[in-house]
Amino acid sequence: MPESPHRGDLRLSIPSDVTFHAVARDVAARFAEYSGAASDVAAKLGEAVERIAAHMRGKNIEFAMESRGRQLTVRASSGSASEETSCPLPD
Repeated sequence: MPESPHRGDLRLSIPSDVTFHAVARDVAARFAEYSGAASDVAAKLGEAVERIAAHMRGKNIEFAMESRGRQLTVRASSGSASEETSCPLPD
């Protein structure tokens, strides 16, 4: 995937059903690549997002993906639960 000329934010909301966890994984990995992360780093971030989604117990899971400086952070929240993961980005 070509690197983005700028970095940004992305919001994603999915049902908490396990069927949609792979969607969150794929979107997070692609957003990480778009933001400049190496493909192996982006894949690991996607896997971490999928694991986090498996812990969420609410009706929906809200993901906030933000790239700031040299880091991409993904925050997941559902009901009162929240978790986050991150990956490094190049300069």
